[in-house]
Amino acid sequence: MTLLNHQYNVGFKYLHSSRTGNPSENWVREEHQSSLIWLLRTWEDKDYWYIEFFNGDAFDVYPIETIVPETILDQIRTDNKTFLYLANTHEAFLDIIEPLYKSLVFEAGIPAHKIYIANEAADLGKAVKKYADENNFEYMNVEWILEFEESMSIRAQQLGLNMENMLLPKTYDKRYLNFNRRWRLHRPTLVALLKARNLLDQGYVSLARSDDCSGWSNIWWWIKEHHSNDPEISKLLSDNEQHIINMPELYLDTDELVENKADLEYRSLYLYQNTLLSVVTETTFYTNSNMNNARFLSEKIFKPIAVGHPFVFMTVPKSLELLRELGYKTFHPFIDESYDNEFNDYERLKKIIKEIEKICNYSHAEIEEFIKNVRPICEHNQNMIKSKTAPFLRGDDPKCEILHEHFVRKLL
Repeated sequence: MTLLNHQYNVGFKYLHSSRTGNPSENWVREEHQSSLIWLLRTWEDKDYWYIEFFNGDAFDVYPIETIVPETILDQIRTDNKTFLYLANTHEAFLDIIEPLYKSLVFEAGIPAHKIYIANEAADLGKAVKKYADENNFEYMNVEWILEFEESMSIRAQQLGLNMENMLLPKTYDKRYLNFNRRWRLHRPTLVALLKARNLLDQGYVSLARSDDCSGWSNIWWWIKEHHSNDPEISKLLSDNEQHIINMPELYLDTDELVENKADLEYRSLYLYQNTLLSVVTETTFYTNSNMNNARFLSEKIFKPIAVGHPFVFMTVPKSLELLRELGYKTFHPFIDESYDNEFNDYERLKKIIKEIEKICNYSHAEIEEFIKNVRPICEHNQNMIKSKTAPFLRGDDPKCEILHEHFVRKLL
């Protein structure tokens, strides 16, 4: 049993199709080694043809018959040991399900149970089950990849991270740390509200021109419109509009915010060491049906965990619950984490702002008490993430199943 791509001496295709329907964003890359492959499994239980893809319509743009040899497709359709493995690399899209069923099951005639789909969305299995049950279809196999946890686990060991310089009893001129790159709606909204509440200068915050080419001039209308149903947020934005939209670009450890490095760099450590709290603005936040509302644990949350920093997690509800399932501890009651159970986006946002404000207003004595309470939790979390690759084992080692146990979870 093996990876059939190797047997046929071909690479692993990565299919990129545009989420906006722009044909110029469609392209195919062939790799002869993928960082994900040996993280996922040893590939010894069955025969697999492995493909990575970006968007659910990948096989509408690039029909499966043009990607997989005909003999292999016949085996996938008919025998009991050959499977198609589809990795939605680095992403947590839930809207991939319907187009994959359409292009692969109905049009290409591949039985659903012969297909594996895997991405970073913890609820992909629930979404597949819901879609299949509603339409009386059989299930695809679903796996949850925790590639970002794995990469930060490795990085924590490479940097030799420990708690030696973290959460020391000293004066903190800046109370919180908030990294932002792409202008996803909740990120500039948070920065705008921090500015409106006179909290921006009390933290280290980045927000500047990125690869999405957004700025206050072309996103301000969206922020105001999206939050117009909440009188409190709407008033804060309106009353402080000129102060917000005339803010300079905000940089921290780098002024290069175009490339997505998804890494923890040594030059950033001082920012954690000189703040009390990370405000982690994850990829997802809003629960609206027209937005990707998947629970997604990217490198953004595993960075403060690896460094040993307390955090508020600005994302969709029940995401702290996910972290606890993975063995990490969170910070209630020292941080009010009721925001994680709040499904009203406006109320969840206001609760997060309230916690940031509380930290910003701490006296020296309150800071010392906070550190005393949260430091053991941070130490536990740091030890937990480092232990998951201790030692770090790759796929050519027969004991590499330790990686699969920690970083890939079968959902369906």
